[in-house]
Amino acid sequence: MTIDTIFKTYIDLKTPVLDSHVIASYLSAYNTHILPRFGQREIDTLSYVDFQKFANALTASGKKPKTVKNILSVLTGIYKLAIKNDWYNGKIYPSMVELPKFDNKFYIPFSPDLQKRYLTAIKNFDEPIYKDIFLFLLHGRRLGEVLNLKWEYLDLSSGMVYFPAANNKSRKNLSYELTDLLIERLRVYQLESFDDQGTVFVTGYVFKNPNTGTKFKDLRKAWKRLLDHAGLEYIKLHAVRHLVGSYLVNELKLPLIEVSYMLGHSDTKITQMYVTVKPRVAKNATQALFDSLKTKDEMYVEKLNDAIELGECIQAVLFSDKKDQDLNTV
Repeated sequence: MTIDTIFKTYIDLKTPVLDSHVIASYLSAYNTHILPRFGQREIDTLSYVDFQKFANALTASGKKPKTVKNILSVLTGIYKLAIKNDWYNGKIYPSMVELPKFDNKFYIPFSPDLQKRYLTAIKNFDEPIYKDIFLFLLHGRRLGEVLNLKWEYLDLSSGMVYFPAANNKSRKNLSYELTDLLIERLRVYQLESFDDQGTVFVTGYVFKNPNTGTKFKDLRKAWKRLLDHAGLEYIKLHAVRHLVGSYLVNELKLPLIEVSYMLGHSDTKITQMYVTVKPRVAKNATQALFDSLKTKDEMYVEKLNDAIELGECIQAVLFSDKKDQDLNTV
């Protein structure tokens, strides 16, 4: 059986369970690199040497090792499907290929103060819809997860959001508690959806582009406006995740286990560490981030409100006996 025949079955099986952008990346890798070289080859005629030479050629052409690894992962998926269906009973040669070592870490070249300026600019952005999408990113979510978020995955009464495996990069069902700030903002969109759909059982995308009536696809212009307004140098929107993670770990000193859960990392070693961590952990990490971004005035008002609330509680306790005596007298 040829590689091309197996791939067609492979992609048909994966399409219903994986996000559309993942399927698009698989198709691109296959059509651009794999099909021309291996498409018409019978799977049992290929050897380890064929794939090692293939990877070497890709690397020599300027492809980064991480990119080559992603291309090989498509071939690995093809081999695994062939084995499951008894179309092939040999070794998974693509997974045996050796690649140059590479550092996949993302380094933040900004000072802590500059990192805080970026995060604060997002928190204080005042353009409707865009502000709340970016606010969701401060919760550690990926942009694709937010743009694809539907009402059926939100439970505002319990303050929970769910990301099914098909809609997130880790390919695991994820659940997180939302901060009060985000719940308050989402209720605004929920009420609007009640009116638009004429029912409390709303469906569809949470964040809709008012011009198209469907989900947003490109936020680069809005992101640039945010940065220009704050006088900040342009960085990619995806870098927000890295800013959040770096700031929480290095500046707020939150445990790596909590930040890992918040960001939904799929690394096996980290997953084993936080597998028993509750969804509240992500909320605690996000709340710590927001608390660190508060101005002195905001902290003063918050403390004042707490003092007023405490005073009312004390008053209630001090005069509760007197109130009972008055009632008995009557």
